[in-house]
Amino acid sequence: MTAAGAIAALLLLASFITDVRSRKIPNWLTAGGAAAGAAVHAIADGLSGLGFAAAGFACGFIPLLLLYACRAVGAGDVKLFGALGALTGAGFVLYAMAASLLFAGLLAACILLWKRDWVARVCMLGISVWRIAVRKDWTQIREWREDTEQKRYTQFPFMWAVLPGVLYALWQWSSV
Repeated sequence: MTAAGAIAALLLLASFITDVRSRKIPNWLTAGGAAAGAAVHAIADGLSGLGFAAAGFACGFIPLLLLYACRAVGAGDVKLFGALGALTGAGFVLYAMAASLLFAGLLAACILLWKRDWVARVCMLGISVWRIAVRKDWTQIREWREDTEQKRYTQFPFMWAVLPGVLYALWQWSSV
């Protein structure tokens, strides 16, 4: 395992623990991971290593920033993927991100089935889509954004999906 890989593993583990416990990933952790990625690659490969880390950071940060704008992930998740990208590179972080998003979808489906109200939720989703598409009525979206009970009931730490997603990506990446 390389130095960057070891740092990425520690970053992932620490982020998992803090996100599950407090629903936050501290800035010092993500900033430290990004700085370590830049330093390790700059020391190893000079300017091209710094470019490798910067491209990885951008490929990890920007797509998650778009998901953050849609309120699908938290800000800590955005910064975490930027740091992981700086450590592991653009290709790996994009692969890990895709795997994490697939795991998140699977977890969300399991949660809906476990809560046993998925039929009501699918019906509400259909009604909401109809209200938006036909009547141009966006009030339901505003109500969902303000409904803290709804958020508490349906949200889960993204790290529940990130950890298995990154592990799966690592397993697949090493077998290529």
